[in-house]
Amino acid sequence: MKLSALLLCLLLTGCFGGARHLSSSDSAAFSAMAADLLTAKVVFVGEFHDQRDHHILQLNIIKELYRQGAELAIGLEMFDIEKQQTLDEWGSGQMPLQEFVTKYSKGWSINWAEYDAIMLFARNNRIPLVALAAPPEIVRLVTHGGSAALGPEAMQRLPAGVSTIISPSYRKFMSHAFQAHTIPGSMFDNFCAAQGLRNSTMAKTITGYLARHPNRRMVVIAGTGHAMRRAVPSLLEPSGLATRIVIPKVTGLYEELERSDMDYFVATGER
Repeated sequence: MKLSALLLCLLLTGCFGGARHLSSSDSAAFSAMAADLLTAKVVFVGEFHDQRDHHILQLNIIKELYRQGAELAIGLEMFDIEKQQTLDEWGSGQMPLQEFVTKYSKGWSINWAEYDAIMLFARNNRIPLVALAAPPEIVRLVTHGGSAALGPEAMQRLPAGVSTIISPSYRKFMSHAFQAHTIPGSMFDNFCAAQGLRNSTMAKTITGYLARHPNRRMVVIAGTGHAMRRAVPSLLEPSGLATRIVIPKVTGLYEELERSDMDYFVATGER
């Protein structure tokens, strides 16, 4: 093993046998992680949507990759693919802040303050923002009617090749998430199909964007249920895009995750 690789393993606690555990306040470990993230084409940074520390971690990763000279794009779960023009107008400076905040709030229930620093950093540095989510009314259609509800009109609004299929392993994960929703048990199959649709739409949008912009790397900001390896990243494997997955720690909330679901498991806090 080369000395540089050995040092990387020493800096990242738990390097062997699965996810590497570190603290975002450990500057040496964070820098070593960032160096590894630079080798990937797509970097997923998961979140619990209302956790401020998670968004600080996302911003710090984006800033560090940008500082290292990476040509970035930022993929966003909180905007659906039909709202790409809103992101384009914001990123180019054509849309005033208040108008953008209003449009953001209509499509996403989490307070703007959780994402403001990321959105402003992207705008100020002309980093493209990419809408990744499936249109919410199509997601609701599948949630209530299953895959069969996806008629030609709905499919025309989605990227070519989108699927509602999920793996047995991810279905097992979804059974835990399902218990937190007030949805009848009879709708579990539809619930899984809708999540499969959301993951597949994100994956197809990511691959399409990077095919059109081969010099860029994408940092994907999405909930942990999408960012974990069994979700969107696994759907990128056929494309050959190298990925890295960073999941922030939340004590007691990740029993259903496996070490293989992430590359880095990060205890968050301001750096």
